[in-house]
Amino acid sequence: MSSINPLEIARVASQSFALPDICTRIREMLDDQTSTLDDIGNLIALDPSLASKLLKLANSPLFRFESQIDSLGKAINIIGGEALYNLVMVETASSAFEHFSSNVINLKRFWLQSIYAALVAKHIAKIVRIRGSERFFLLGLLHNLGELLVALKSPNLAIECSKYSKNISPWKLQQQVLGFHYVTCSANLLEFWKLPAQLYIPVQSAHDENKALQNKEAAVVYFAVRAGLAMCDEDLYSVSELVSPKIFQTLNLSEEDMQDAIKYASMEAESVLGVMGPKFK
Repeated sequence: MSSINPLEIARVASQSFALPDICTRIREMLDDQTSTLDDIGNLIALDPSLASKLLKLANSPLFRFESQIDSLGKAINIIGGEALYNLVMVETASSAFEHFSSNVINLKRFWLQSIYAALVAKHIAKIVRIRGSERFFLLGLLHNLGELLVALKSPNLAIECSKYSKNISPWKLQQQVLGFHYVTCSANLLEFWKLPAQLYIPVQSAHDENKALQNKEAAVVYFAVRAGLAMCDEDLYSVSELVSPKIFQTLNLSEEDMQDAIKYASMEAESVLGVMGPKFK
């Protein structure tokens, strides 16, 4: 077992890539009852590049509007402040992925696994009627950020952790090699970024089946993380092998619901990749 510390890795990473000031300012505005959506729109309008990317995201598979959203004001009025904040965080996540990229891991697999988990989480959250499904997209997207952080800190350990198989899951191998899961490192970084607890606590417990059985939000992330892995490694895993029937019962999911979520993620992943624009070979 390694001697590296997930908290220290996350602390250094938070200094290497600080949360953009606009994320903090939007969060403060949302928490301030005197601020309006117009105030948030005016802030975002000061960054034309960000505004353009947000419009692309607003017209992506994350939302299903009857007509195209062609202005920032329309986007804010239709999707609301919290959803807009989540979109800003999605764009920030994309920048963070680029910043922490490492050539010791398969970056295309990393991106796809993250986006699959994000899309499945969003879809399942809608099915089980949890408000703010865009937040679950963000949770799925960020859950494995710790893999990049470990790969930069200790490349050899990340390579060892990539040697999972049908007999040992990635998170079990991570526990053996590192003494912690990648999601622990991910959650620590989100906490250092001072994100709301509702964005890092579900990530922290993404491999805790007991918490998933007690809490629907935790169960959605638990399920989505495993679905994302199974979709990337179909030769090794299936969702039904990775997810206990008890989780399906907690979420009141049917086999058809699961297949619909996987189909949705499979169909939309390339479109989301196109909007986020990652660079990998």
